[in-house]
Amino acid sequence: MLILESLWFLLPLIMANQCPGFAAKLALPGSHTPVSRKWLGKNKTIAAYYAAPFGALCTLYVQRWIPLWSAKFGLFYYDRPDLWIIGIVLGVAVVIGDHAKSFIKRRIGKPPGARWWPFDQLDFVVAGIILSIPLVGWIGWQRALTMCLCVLLVHPIGNRIGYRIGIRKSPW
Repeated sequence: MLILESLWFLLPLIMANQCPGFAAKLALPGSHTPVSRKWLGKNKTIAAYYAAPFGALCTLYVQRWIPLWSAKFGLFYYDRPDLWIIGIVLGVAVVIGDHAKSFIKRRIGKPPGARWWPFDQLDFVVAGIILSIPLVGWIGWQRALTMCLCVLLVHPIGNRIGYRIGIRKSPW
């Protein structure tokens, strides 16, 4: 049950993490405009700031439409009027986590696109958990650790799929 709860909570974060790649593939506005080449590298684009929240928001509303699962596996009440705020916050958290990791990566000399395990996998999850606390409350250490472990297993699979279909520039 703990794993299913963790995956259900992670789903909007995972989808939001993939959406900037979809924006680039569709050549949406800002999808090839770097936020800062110097500080983050050329691959972190402006489009992430609307694509990721959009992806998280859409995923949350799909989860809301599956009330049995949301009631059974949800860590918060999905049929709430501020669900759109949670979606935006989760999406922005994904971007902030990714950009913070990229900033640190540049500072320690790792080139853009270089593998940096486990931080490449955990950046968006940690930021999502932290930034969701004011809205949904603390999920507990056991769930937070389970989410991190789930992402370490699931994230590489999703990234490889994204890489093969052309929405990611690297398989990690």
